[in-house]
Amino acid sequence: MPDKKTRKEKATAERRDHILMAALQIFTQKGYDGATIPEIARAAGVAAGTIYLYYPSKRELFIAVVKSFIITTPLLNLIDKLPQGDIFTIFKSILKDRLDLIKNPSFARLPALMGDVLRDPELKALWLTEFLHPFLGKMTPGYGFMTMMGKFRRFEPEVAVRVVAGMIIGFLMLRVMEGDTSPLNKMPQEKVAEDVADLMLHGLLNDKENKKDGD
Repeated sequence: MPDKKTRKEKATAERRDHILMAALQIFTQKGYDGATIPEIARAAGVAAGTIYLYYPSKRELFIAVVKSFIITTPLLNLIDKLPQGDIFTIFKSILKDRLDLIKNPSFARLPALMGDVLRDPELKALWLTEFLHPFLGKMTPGYGFMTMMGKFRRFEPEVAVRVVAGMIIGFLMLRVMEGDTSPLNKMPQEKVAEDVADLMLHGLLNDKENKKDGD
């Protein structure tokens, strides 16, 4: 039977999850400016003061919501496997994971929420320090390690990780914008993920053109 400390930690984690889920719902419905802490608290079934115990401000709650929604545990586990695993298989799995993510109706509101980030200087600063830069920073050493092993071509790591991240983010945003009109809806998502991974890792040039370009 779990001891008192373990039960308390579990209850705290569950309460935090309820707050984040409720906040995601309210933020995606009303946007950052339209959402309020009291409204989020009602949706989570807690007092507004309870939210402030975990998140000192609405900005910090917003960043925590987006971070937990986008940077999921399965994604982090896949990234951690890159140095030892089969690169193509892991890249394909990462892309399949992201394609599954955008099926969540809340994801369709993400571009609008990013607009809220850009309009609020303090929120943007928090976004960069708490979310974007740590995530890119996690990817950079991995890229450097892969180049040392001879698995990746040698570019400036800061450039390479931003190009890869930008390609994935841009592709996902395009999928969201196209919605039901996208021709990719008629294709198996496994095939879409496979083709995108192939393009990212091997480029558009065929082997013959790659050799010609290297001459």
